[in-house]
Amino acid sequence: MLDMLIQRLRFFMDLSGNTSLLDRDLVAFFASRTAPAEAMALATAWAHDIAHTDKIVASGFHSPIERAVLDVLLAEGCSVVITLGRALYRRIPPHLQQAYDDNRVLFVSFRSHLRPSFSNAQLRNYATADIATEVVFAPFAPTSQLSTLYHILAIGTAQCYVLK
Repeated sequence: MLDMLIQRLRFFMDLSGNTSLLDRDLVAFFASRTAPAEAMALATAWAHDIAHTDKIVASGFHSPIERAVLDVLLAEGCSVVITLGRALYRRIPPHLQQAYDDNRVLFVSFRSHLRPSFSNAQLRNYATADIATEVVFAPFAPTSQLSTLYHILAIGTAQCYVLK
């Protein structure tokens, strides 16, 4: 069932990089831009742990915590799926170029818009969760935009949790 869903989603995605990463066990990771103080330590500890598995982390890697997780994963030699709330990059960002050249990165765009926006970010988050078999959240405030995403996903899947 999941394979069929990913095959359908691939039709609507623009991809650049190692597309075979979509065939692996994907874990979506989300963190708020305004997270509680303990969130960074929990997220980086989780990143170190997940780096020693065969799972692939998919995220927008946009918030400061998500970027810290990306740094840990890349330093550990892991592959990642970077989902964008905008069109694909025309040029690979310099800090991702080596991993891209090493075939450890897949960029996924669900929209052709050049500029990120709130609606594009929402679409990116829901689509990222949709292609993953597990969804992990860094701690977030109850008023965070991620709160809605978490509660919707938690109803539909047991594989959705907040780091503690």
